Amino acid sequence: MRFLCLHGLGTNPQILEAQIGLLRAQLPGTHEFVYLAGEVECDAAHGVSNIYPGPYLCYYDLPTVDQVADAHDLVLSFIEDEGPFDGVIGFSQGAALASSVMLRRAKDPSLEPLFQIAIFICASLPFDLDATPVVVQKSPNGRLKFLDAPVMNGGREISQSSAGAQSIIQEFHSLGYSGLLEDGMHVLRRFHPKMRPGINFNMGVPTVNIVGKKDCYLQQGLSLAQLGGSRGTVTLEHGAGHEVPRDGLSTRKMTRVVQDAVEKVRFQC
Repeated sequence: MRFLCLHGLGTNPQILEAQIGLLRAQLPGTHEFVYLAGEVECDAAHGVSNIYPGPYLCYYDLPTVDQVADAHDLVLSFIEDEGPFDGVIGFSQGAALASSVMLRRAKDPSLEPLFQIAIFICASLPFDLDATPVVVQKSPNGRLKFLDAPVMNGGREISQSSAGAQSIIQEFHSLGYSGLLEDGMHVLRRFHPKMRPGINFNMGVPTVNIVGKKDCYLQQGLSLAQLGGSRGTVTLEHGAGHEVPRDGLSTRKMTRVVQDAVEKVRFQC
């Protein structure tokens, strides 16, 4: 199979290649892995600069409509030029971007899926280009509120208990977005299985979701699994954090679930 590989925020294709190196080594040599670099330079992810050289890249450094739309265009153009691809592997932001593109395409039942299988590692929830954005309200002391767009005066603040609002706030603070946000900025909501009840989001292909027990994005990764394919979703939890585990046991488990999913796809074809 040919896999399109999307890296995480603050890394690059060479770093992702190293991160999944042990997994790749355990899989059959018939697979091909093709890496797509983000076009936005950013700070290195935590701990990365001590091990890997830059440049440090991402697909978007803020989830604005323009940046995420550009990231979608980057992926779709690459697929058109370098594809087709049988599957996609995404780590962190790369998983969020891949699933965002897939879920948006799945809204049109006349379109075939871009991939036969998706492998998401330590994913955060994807942003929805078609949902109404929220507007940032930033107080002088830096406190953030998110108001329903386009109401700017007297707008209803999104409930802190809202699944979508919680995931937005978590992303901003965990990845340092809060310091980059400006008052009045429009930012995207996320896809979420509880965000808009009654709407069936589904990628339509088998997915493998590898999540870390100690990852701050564990709940987002588990929520993404609920948006997976009607043809089968497998979730594997490892004991580490926001990383691709490198111990032998975890590597063997990842290899087994990935290869089992690949074989099922091949059998169904």
